[in-house]
Parts: sequence; structure tokens; C-alpha cells
Amino acid sequence: MPALWFASLLFVSPPEQARPGLVVDADPCLELDDAQLRETIEHQLGAGPDYRGDAAGQAGDTQILLDCRGAGEVELTIVDPITGTDTTRTVALPEAGRRGEQLGWAAAALLRATWMSLALDPATRADDPASRRAARVAQRPPSPWQLGDGFVVRSLFDGGSPGLMLGEQVEVVHRPRRHLAWKADGELAYWRVPVTAEGSSGRVNTLSVSAAPALLAWGEFPGRGRRGAGTLAIYGGAGLRAGGVRMRSETFGDSGGFVAFAGPMTTARLSVSLGRFVRLAVNAEAGWILHGPERPGGVPLSFVGPWANGVVVIVSSF
Repeated sequence: MPALWFASLLFVSPPEQARPGLVVDADPCLELDDAQLRETIEHQLGAGPDYRGDAAGQAGDTQILLDCRGAGEVELTIVDPITGTDTTRTVALPEAGRRGEQLGWAAAALLRATWMSLALDPATRADDPASRRAARVAQRPPSPWQLGDGFVVRSLFDGGSPGLMLGEQVEVVHRPRRHLAWKADGELAYWRVPVTAEGSSGRVNTLSVSAAPALLAWGEFPGRGRRGAGTLAIYGGAGLRAGGVRMRSETFGDSGGFVAFAGPMTTARLSVSLGRFVRLAVNAEAGWILHGPERPGGVPLSFVGPWANGVVVIVSSF
């Protein structure tokens, strides 16, 4: 019996690799910060690979090798069993202060290009979890999620609607692909709108609560500051804003609670990275409230027609 048990172990298949293993090895001749190199590669590739540092490569591991080549040059080599390819590129040797970071960018970009073939031609990809995850890493941006909190200024251009409202907007953005994203935000806006009607004057306390999903096209231009500072991003897209508005006035009465409004919108953003995890953004939105209250409850104020928002946002990327 013991002999049969031992023999059966020889024919047991190794466990299926759930994530692509990644080993990074830099020759000491490069005189770089190994921790900074690995940290940059991990940030650029995200959570997909199984990072194993500079440990000895195992069967099935993808290896990133960096070596000196001539005067002022670095040879980057990707040994990738997932695609069955070895890829080599020669780049200029960066200055010493940020050598690990800049070579990390170059190494991550080369590995993305290697794995992109798995996404572009799925028929050639092995049907296993590691290959599928590598394909997703190739298509996904370094920081696919963004959370933001911003100050919003809104203006409605219909003559009977509030000309100015101030508020706060909280948003979440997800980029499943490098040039495609979706966004959802929640907005709270308020203003005491001055109104004159039927020989009376007063202020209408106007409070609106709304949410807006949108589908976006995304473009990004990498910065060369430390930890990616200076990276510019721009997006544009379309969506729907819907919510409710409540109007109250001692002079003109009450709208009777929140009244629904909804309509299409377009949105655009320009943002600049202040570092690896923080961005400053300016959003512009415009839309048309097709369904909204007109003089609800006798209050001489409406919430319909064209509108525009300007939003200054502090964004956290991860």
C-alpha cells in the first residue's frame, strides 16, 4: 500500500496557477533602488500578478530581467511562459536619483505589451486563470478606481428656474479598460432663490438631490514627475441626471415635498496628478431637464430646461 500511494503522487498534476507569478531581477551593475523598482512595477500592473520579488524563478513564473548593456544603456528582458515568448528591449540608463522608478515604468510597459497579445487574440490564449488574468492586466490602467469629492456650482438657464445653486458632489469612477470608463455621482445642491411674483417678494429655499450615471471615453498623458506627478487625463461622455427638488418659502408656500426631475447630460473632465494616489480635477457638465416641476404647489419657481455645472474635485486613485 505505501508503494502504491507514493506511485500515485508521481502522476498527480500540479495545481492550476491562479495568478501569473512575477519575478524581478536587476543586476547590481545598475546601482538602483530595488525596492523602488519593484514598488513601481507593482503599482503600474495593479493587483493581478503574484509578485514574488527577486526570488528564484519557478516553472510558470514570468521573469523581468534588467542588465547593463554598453555605456549608458539598460537591457530589459521579459521571459514569459504564458505567451511562450522572450522579449528584449534596450533603453537609456536613467539618472541615478529616479533610476528604479523610471526603469520600473519601462519594464511594466514592456510586460503589458507582451501580455496584450493574450487580449487581442483570445484564440491563442490558454484556457487557465493565469492567462485570463494576464490578459486583463494588459488592458487595465494602473489605477482603475477613483473616488472624488467636489464643490459644485450649478446654473439653470430657464427664466423661471434658479439661476445659481451651490453644493457638493461625490463621485466614483471605474476604468475597466484604458480608454473606457463609467462614472456615477451623487449631488446635493441648495440656494435661497430670490423671487418676485404677484406683487410679493421673497426667497425660496431650494434643495435638490440627484444622481448621475455616465459612460466615458478616457485619454491620459503620462507625466514625468516623481511618482507620476503631472500626469494629465481627460474624459468626455454622456449620461442621465435624475433626482428630486424641494422648494419652501414663507411667502409663497411649499412644493409639498420633493418633486422628481430627470434629463440627459454630457460631461467632461480635465485632471492633473499630484502624485501616485491624488489628483485635482475640474469637471464641466451640461444637460436639459426634460421632466421637472413647474411652479409646484403654487411656488412661482420651476426646475426645468437647460443647465450647466462646474465642479472642482479632489480625487483619490487606487
